[in-house]
Amino acid sequence: MAETAANLADGVIPHVPVRQWVLSLPFSLRYRLAYDRGTVTPVLGAFLRAVFASLRRRAREQHGVGANAKCGAVTVPI
Repeated sequence: MAETAANLADGVIPHVPVRQWVLSLPFSLRYRLAYDRGTVTPVLGAFLRAVFASLRRRAREQHGVGANAKCGAVTVPI
């Protein structure tokens, strides 16, 4: 895990401000996602859409960033 983090920090993520978001789910849903990997993608997709929409809205309102601003994510299940 430390090697992956070092690679991301040194070679993947640009040297710009970064915010970390953590998705915490009820235990019953965590267990389901652990055994049914097909459900991980839609749950993660919904989470990222909500976070990205909030980030783009705030960037537009507070900094005048255009409507076609892009967001990126690296997800790591732990």
